[in-house]
Amino acid sequence: MRARRALAAASLMVVLAATAVGCSSDPKSPAEQREDRVQARIESTFSRSQAACIMKVLDAPTIAALDRTSKLPADSEAMRIYSNAVVACTA
Repeated sequence: MRARRALAAASLMVVLAATAVGCSSDPKSPAEQREDRVQARIESTFSRSQAACIMKVLDAPTIAALDRTSKLPADSEAMRIYSNAVVACTA
């Protein structure tokens, strides 16, 4: 009986600790959420290391443009930056 109570108490402490950790972290900013979405899209096409390289090259406006659409205008600055990043990171 004593062992069962100790196990129950230990389980409760683990659950409370996990809940506290989950609640204490700040939610991601919209910019961080945008970067996560874009990185996930890029990782679906390129390797993880290539995607990380591409993300380092991209600026905030290009990431925002990539988040808004899957078809960047061919003559846009965002397409130029993204294309250059892909070439540099996959060559």
